[in-house]
Amino acid sequence: EPVKEVNFTVSVGTKIPKKVRLERLPTRIVKIVPQYEGYRFFILADGRIVIVDPNALTIVYIIEV
Repeated sequence: EPVKEVNFTVSVGTKIPKKVRLERLPTRIVKIVPQYEGYRFFILADGRIVIVDPNALTIVYIIEV
């Protein structure tokens, strides 16, 4: 389910609100980028995929589509 309401800056290093529902990163992505093991993600309404460090709740990477 894409996140439609974003009241924070979507950029690397930004801390996201706890209310954003995060999903487990798919295994195929972790195989490509092993350092993202255990990280989570959410999808924006415009299709961008935002990878988040779940411990710090900070954005670590944004996949543009």
